[in-house]
Amino acid sequence: MGKHRVSIGRRGVAMLAATGALVIGGTSAVMFGTGSAAPLDILPISSPATTTYVLPDLDPFVKDDTRGDGKAEVSDEYGAPTGGGKAALRLSTPAGSDKVNYYATVSGADADLENWIAAGAYSAYQGAADNPVQFPSLQLTVDFNGPADGGYSNLTYEPVYNPGDSTTPGQWNRFLAGAGNWCSTRAIPGVIEEAQRGCSNGGAKPLADYVAAAPDLVVQRVVINQGSGNAGLESAVDLISTPTTTYDFELTKPTTPVDPTTPTTPPTTEPGQGGDNGGGHGHGNGGGNGNGHGTGGNNGNNGGGNGHCVCS
Repeated sequence: MGKHRVSIGRRGVAMLAATGALVIGGTSAVMFGTGSAAPLDILPISSPATTTYVLPDLDPFVKDDTRGDGKAEVSDEYGAPTGGGKAALRLSTPAGSDKVNYYATVSGADADLENWIAAGAYSAYQGAADNPVQFPSLQLTVDFNGPADGGYSNLTYEPVYNPGDSTTPGQWNRFLAGAGNWCSTRAIPGVIEEAQRGCSNGGAKPLADYVAAAPDLVVQRVVINQGSGNAGLESAVDLISTPTTTYDFELTKPTTPVDPTTPTTPPTTEPGQGGDNGGGHGHGNGGGNGNGHGTGGNNGNNGGGNGHCVCS
């Protein structure tokens, strides 16, 4: 397995710096990449405190609108971003009519779209693609008009509609989707006009615009999507972050690490001489604490430009 690099793009770095969250060498940041690659960028520790391991049965994700030879499986072919263990969710759409679509139902804090602005993120890897800008997308299925009839839409984040986000193949890219621009598959009064569906005519807008225009909007599902129109796209996603958890795809559930502050044998040194511990999923008794978790996806639902398609 070769080395994989990771990037969150100029927009992501600028956003962290502007908010004061970009702290190098302190405990206010989490690094993403792979264990064999030097970390390039950092993310703030605004990531959820819990991790949900998703094993080969893909529970709690449910197969939905998957077409043709579209396929999804947990695999270590592309490795994983740092903090993402050893595997990821491998996606394949050999033909333009193929599609892969899996969702997990959300509730509680995850149902509030405003919470996704700071928390929503995922990691994605492109192994091959007929169109080099194509990546899996992240979708949120929403009901934007509360108890009234109708109101269904999919909000879609795609890197290609977010200038400054990396679409570099052969590396793990970290997308701070919550801070980016999202498209809608349906018109939403006050934010998306009919002619702006599917990212058309300036239809990629920040989540704050949706929150302001549709205060009754409720998030129902988080969706991993590699839509039709993505011929030849071989990819992977991992570390999908919601406001309450991070989904980490693994072939087997990692064992719980032993707390280094609880010795299993009598100590042989006096207290205070234990050095620094930390990193990964452990907690140190001398140094910084590490907790590397993050997220991933790319969708297709209607329309699209620049040779790229947000297809249904």
